[in-house]
Amino acid sequence: MDLLQQMATFVRIADSASISRAARSLGLSVAMASRHLRGLEEHLGVELMRRTTRQLTLTEAGSEFLVRSRALLAGVEEAREVVRPGRGAAGLLVMSLPVSFGLGQLAPIFLTLLEKHPRLEFDLRFEDRFVDLLADGVDLAIRAGIQAPDSPFVVARKIALVERVLCVAPKLLSKLGRITSIEALASSPCIVQGAMPARWSFDSDEGPKVISVRGRVRSNNVLAIREAAIAGLGIVRMPLWIVDEDLRAKRLVRILPEARMPKIEVLGMYHRGSKGSAAIRATLDFLQTELPLRAKMEKA
Repeated sequence: MDLLQQMATFVRIADSASISRAARSLGLSVAMASRHLRGLEEHLGVELMRRTTRQLTLTEAGSEFLVRSRALLAGVEEAREVVRPGRGAAGLLVMSLPVSFGLGQLAPIFLTLLEKHPRLEFDLRFEDRFVDLLADGVDLAIRAGIQAPDSPFVVARKIALVERVLCVAPKLLSKLGRITSIEALASSPCIVQGAMPARWSFDSDEGPKVISVRGRVRSNNVLAIREAAIAGLGIVRMPLWIVDEDLRAKRLVRILPEARMPKIEVLGMYHRGSKGSAAIRATLDFLQTELPLRAKMEKA
């Protein structure tokens, strides 16, 4: 049995704390993944993991061997990339993308990326749910407006920053009258994403300010919120890229342009022990360059 394959299986089992999850992410049967682990332990003559019916825990020897295995496997992957014909990005990259942001901004960029790297393939999954990179077999997840997971196994790279704007339909603004301060939002109808009432944060010369807002409509989808805003159902705080055309067409009007809001970070996340590092690196490099150029964003 191939020693490198056994080591790769061991690393994946240690990272996912589950033989079944590791097997699924590697495309192996549970029996084969277990065989790899046993074979590695027999080859080394030492127990790497203690198994119980509820959990797997690394032994002291297993913890030390895990560090060395990561370094060795990373070196092997780098060596393969150096001598691989044509070099560069190649292979299948499974990606998880947020629905509205992915369809609106990312999908067109990937078409150009495929032209640049003819040996690269994409499996694009549009979903807003939490993704377990290993268990779901995802090589690279792109998310906006979330914090990077607190995990030593997940690498989170900032790709871009998205500006937020406050806007409202002209017909609603004519009813509300001129809005001159962020404090006025608390008594105005607003459309929010998530739970109601919402707390909108602002940066001011006096320091951070938090305004509680509420209204008749809330949604978990920014495109639905945009449509409700155009219909005149409330004031919205939206990423500029979503409403930029509506502002130019005067379907929406920007209010309080001087209000400073925290920008949305776009992150690319992958597992530290992920295969296909050249493909991941090429994709993130391309996104970090192209995304701010094509959308209303800044480089992170």
